[in-house]
Amino acid sequence: MSNGARQEALSRHGLVETEDGYELTLAGFRRASKRAQDLRKQGDPEADRILALPSDDPLRWEFCRCLAIDAFTTEIHGSGI
Repeated sequence: MSNGARQEALSRHGLVETEDGYELTLAGFRRASKRAQDLRKQGDPEADRILALPSDDPLRWEFCRCLAIDAFTTEIHGSGI
């Protein structure tokens, strides 16, 4: 995967790479929140607890950041990197 394709994947998942790791964008938060809703429908108790928190709660943002990183990593591994 080229650097350009990697940057596109980061953007698609709503992540920005920083010196300290990955930060979640607002678009990434929204996308990951939808994923969390899907997980809740599948009976995931952690997703249910997290979605009960207000949208500005740092724990909810961190959970969504982890979901976005997981989706990004899955895409990267699927690309052959």
